[in-house]
Amino acid sequence: MSSTNTASAQSVDDLKALIHDAEVALSGAGDVAEDKISELRERMRGALEKGSQAYKRARECAKEKIGEADVYVREHPYQSIGTAVAVGAIVGLLIGRRSS
Repeated sequence: MSSTNTASAQSVDDLKALIHDAEVALSGAGDVAEDKISELRERMRGALEKGSQAYKRARECAKEKIGEADVYVREHPYQSIGTAVAVGAIVGLLIGRRSS
């Protein structure tokens, strides 16, 4: 799970860097279209904020579901093992059919 968090954090950092680069590029355009540039900056900041909020909500939801799964597995270990074996067998059969 930590690699997923690292990748997600890297994606957010990449998006922030992209917005910063866009702002730097737009600031070099001068006063020609200052209103349009300001509008674009605000829209980009709003999109970044919405994306960050969506990421945080998804992350919290995932943590909650992982916790629920952990509790279930601890309460029903044999059913969990049986389910994992069944899913593995089905996936193995499907992969075997594709290879043939």
